[in-house]
Amino acid sequence: MKEAYHYTESGLDNVYLYNISVVQDIKGEKVIYVPKINQLHKVIAEGIIYKKGLISVQEIKFLRTEMGLKQSELSGLLGKEAQAVGRWERGDNSIDKTTDTLLRLLVAQYLNLEINPKHISELVAIKAANDNINIDGTDNNYKLMVA
Repeated sequence: MKEAYHYTESGLDNVYLYNISVVQDIKGEKVIYVPKINQLHKVIAEGIIYKKGLISVQEIKFLRTEMGLKQSELSGLLGKEAQAVGRWERGDNSIDKTTDTLLRLLVAQYLNLEINPKHISELVAIKAANDNINIDGTDNNYKLMVA
């Protein structure tokens, strides 16, 4: 597939897949084939970790879900009151830069990624012009595309 596929099935509005397969279903209609969803979601989480600017409401929920945590459990890990994550996910409150950085570091640990905390805190401080997460799906092996 030459053009990007807007992968909204993740619950995120900013994920685009490139070089993924188009197959025919039993009725002969063309459909997008997205295998290895767990691997794809780990790459999406990595993309969130390395994006510029604060993590969005949808991204907080995506990361929490990928880690298999309840809102109160993630709040506890971040040293926040039990309802903090729920308020962020509803958009009632915004996540602060320090907590955003800590969340990214927790997710990186969950994904077994070696990252530089200083680099992460620098990314959080940058205002992003485009927060799309672009993923190359060549040969069903997902990789972040760096702009």
